[in-house]
Amino acid sequence: MVGAKIGWKLVQAAFTIVVGLAASKAVTTAWKLGSGGKPPKDGTGGYAEVITWAAASAGAAAAARLFAERRAAAYYLRSTGHAPPGYVEDATARLIRGTDTGLVKKDD
Repeated sequence: MVGAKIGWKLVQAAFTIVVGLAASKAVTTAWKLGSGGKPPKDGTGGYAEVITWAAASAGAAAAARLFAERRAAAYYLRSTGHAPPGYVEDATARLIRGTDTGLVKKDD
């Protein structure tokens, strides 16, 4: 079971890093296109600009983390044939084909 936990953490970390970098680049590019300038950094910019940037960055990071975790869980399930540690298979989660992984987190 320890090997499965380590394997799951490695898969999850790899997916999170790749998706996180892509999300960061996407938010920065969208900011540059939308505002015409670089994102605020090191206290530069007004309060509204800094707050907007923080909200956009946080939203992208949260969405990327959720997406990465779900994709990593689906990959782990396909690769090993069983749910990753901390997850269980839920038959009701796949009622609509292709909408979910069929995995839900265990209640501890």
